[in-house]
Amino acid sequence: MALQGSIKDFGLPDIFQLIGLQRKTGILTLNKEQETVTVTFENGMVVNADTSAKRIEDRLGNLLVKQGKLTAQKLEEVLQKQKDTLQRLGHILVASNFISQKDLQTALQVQVSQNVFKLFRWKAGDYHFEPAEKVEFDRANIQPMSSDFILMEGIRMVDEWPIIEKKIPSTDIVFKPAVDAAMIEVATDDDGPKKAASNKIKLSGDEAKVFKKVDGQRTVQGIIDASGMGDFDVCKALYDLLSRDIIAPTGRGAKAQGDTGVRESEPTPVLGYALMAAALVLAAAGAVIHLRSPFGVLGRPPMLSDSMHLLLESVSRGRLEKLDRAIVAYRYEHGALPKTLEELAEEGLVDRNHLKDPWARPYHYGPAANGYVLSAVDDHGKPAPGTTIERSFQASRS
Repeated sequence: MALQGSIKDFGLPDIFQLIGLQRKTGILTLNKEQETVTVTFENGMVVNADTSAKRIEDRLGNLLVKQGKLTAQKLEEVLQKQKDTLQRLGHILVASNFISQKDLQTALQVQVSQNVFKLFRWKAGDYHFEPAEKVEFDRANIQPMSSDFILMEGIRMVDEWPIIEKKIPSTDIVFKPAVDAAMIEVATDDDGPKKAASNKIKLSGDEAKVFKKVDGQRTVQGIIDASGMGDFDVCKALYDLLSRDIIAPTGRGAKAQGDTGVRESEPTPVLGYALMAAALVLAAAGAVIHLRSPFGVLGRPPMLSDSMHLLLESVSRGRLEKLDRAIVAYRYEHGALPKTLEELAEEGLVDRNHLKDPWARPYHYGPAANGYVLSAVDDHGKPAPGTTIERSFQASRS
């Protein structure tokens, strides 16, 4: 039996979790205005996601051109060969030695993830899930993703994106290197003893990959296209580089900068993720309190409450830890504790959204002996068990 309805009534996290829990196979179709997105599931795992705005194979070819792995002319030849042979674009590219199979797997995974995560900024639309005995997808190159992974990644974006957006509000910003490339070193797992002795700047693999694309000419969107990484991962790396004064803004450029002849018809603006964040938070909260759904099973409690509650409790604990660190930082800077948590947001030490838990309940903060107490609260405004953080400081000597 097909499942259908409006995402206003039943949020996307609910839908993904339900399909995952029931290990369903089939195609979820979502429609909004002029766009249709299809998400393919096999045994509850996401194995493909495509959009009518830009097919994955078309977008894959464009990205490879922007990354310098294909010329526009070669892409046209490959697309023509695909049309004649009906083979997958990726298969032709690998068989022609234009890219490695690993390159193809990485590119496809990014594209599938991007198409799935963009759905969470939808505030309205209709969904229709059609079960199937078998679905078709590129089994050799697409790694199935669990619904829990998708939700965890979405929640991570919700928590971190508002902070990133303060420094990178648009994809048309251009950055330039602020340090010599010779000073950069990619950190490895066994760098521990070397780190203190080295005068070089340690970067993670993703940070180093993004830094190499920063040239004072490419826009943020150009870096995203050239790196082959997802929007969020690139912007997070840029945020970290910017915070460490490794790169610096140099102005704004055309959003199409970095294109090499093949145009994209689907922009991915950073500001759009703010809407995605709000939509995901509201949808996730709705999943916890949702007592009735079109997928409810008679005589059983809501299927999604427990799993979503655990996910949101994890987010809440993370926010508490961030608040705790921010209070300590505030004390070191001002010589006194903040009177309210609001002062932390005013100082830019935490995002204002983190002053409340995922259920929009403000955290409890108050003075204690030579320190403070911080905790989450329950629905009655009382400290929630197992969430209290008590910190004390030595009294200053006069």
